[in-house]
Amino acid sequence: MNKFLFSAALLTASTVALAQDYVTPADLSEQASDKMYSILTQYNSCMMQGRLEAYPEIESGQDAATQVMQNCESHLDDLKLHLSENNVEPSLVEGMAKKMRSRAARQLMTKTMNNLAAQAQAAGNAEKMKQEAAE
Repeated sequence: MNKFLFSAALLTASTVALAQDYVTPADLSEQASDKMYSILTQYNSCMMQGRLEAYPEIESGQDAATQVMQNCESHLDDLKLHLSENNVEPSLVEGMAKKMRSRAARQLMTKTMNNLAAQAQAAGNAEKMKQEAAE
């Protein structure tokens, strides 16, 4: 009976200790939280700027999107480092970076494909106008 009580007390104590060590991004201090949001803003800005840049040497939309994602990856590395330095649970750090990357990739591919479709339509319209002018 004493072994059972001792085991239960030890399990409870270790659970409490683990719960105290579990830090989420919501638990960050105001200063650390501000820095986290600053890094996220820089990442989003990088994605926006990258999407607006022309990549003449790249032929496909997917390759252009990959290039933009690679150019902005350092911001996600900064985010992971900052969260890790503030003792945020490692699985949450990786999950947050993965979520940001996935969301950005979806948005980027949608916008890239829409831009390519608009360019193709504009080129088709220009060709049609050229043919009509020649007639």
